[in-house]
Amino acid sequence: MQRGTYMRYTMKNKREKGRRRIIIRSRTRFSIFLAIVVMLCISFIAALLNSGNAADNVSWITVDVVKGDTLWSIAKRTLPKGVDIRQYIIEIKEANNMEHSYINEGQRLYIPVY
Repeated sequence: MQRGTYMRYTMKNKREKGRRRIIIRSRTRFSIFLAIVVMLCISFIAALLNSGNAADNVSWITVDVVKGDTLWSIAKRTLPKGVDIRQYIIEIKEANNMEHSYINEGQRLYIPVY
């Protein structure tokens, strides 16, 4: 190994040619290296567990807007448990290509249902 590496291999004695001893030169560098490896492992496991998130299991319903309806009231009627209504309204607007929250009577909206 070259000088300046994190670990150095040395022979303990000539009888143990197959076994090598690892010497850590800098505990700080080794700790940082170990922390990075652990974080990468955790990120990889989290990505595997999150691959089947709820966004893949979305079904859609259509709602015809009647007089007096607002986007807030429609979202409130169909709001899934544990979802912030503001985020849900943003999802409805994105699904219907809306730039604003104004809706008209007779308009058909696609609403995500989880």
